[in-house]
Amino acid sequence: MKAPGVVDGVLIAVFIALGAGIASLLLGGIAGPGAAFSLVVPGAALAYLVYLLRRSEARIGRVVLIAGWGLVALAGWLLELTLFQQVLAQAGLIWLARSLYFHGSLLAALLDLGLVATGLLAGAWALVNTASPAAALWTFFLLQALFVWIPAFVPRHADDPYHHRDDSSRFQSAHRVAVDAVRKLSQP
Repeated sequence: MKAPGVVDGVLIAVFIALGAGIASLLLGGIAGPGAAFSLVVPGAALAYLVYLLRRSEARIGRVVLIAGWGLVALAGWLLELTLFQQVLAQAGLIWLARSLYFHGSLLAALLDLGLVATGLLAGAWALVNTASPAAALWTFFLLQALFVWIPAFVPRHADDPYHHRDDSSRFQSAHRVAVDAVRKLSQP
């Protein structure tokens, strides 16, 4: 799997903004602009979550994440949440997915939360100034493309017997762990 990059994030932001613009135009005539945007927000979040899952190396929890998105979207519809509440719920789900799939430390997850909050503020600013849901989503997801620059903050322990700077591959490290485990098991 190819790790996500800034260019990929910009391209997915363009894709989501164009899709949201088209969907808003089509649904706006039927349901009204406010209702159309409340339908577009979960769709945009789903598109972004699918992008994250495609770029993640982890294979566990994918069905649970999509089911969680479905529950959040369904709860928003059944509970008749305001658009603001729906946006917060979907943004929280995006943050949770990135924290679980791409960040290995609490500090990185907190920085990502700050990035999501900044994206929400910038998206709200774009919506107020342009009255365009597509511009708001474009602005939000454009800022989300920067999450790949959040450092990992995973500490390396000098006393870790399996961490050596001269390892040429993960296989050698795993092999060394296995040999040590067999040696410990074979000793009386």
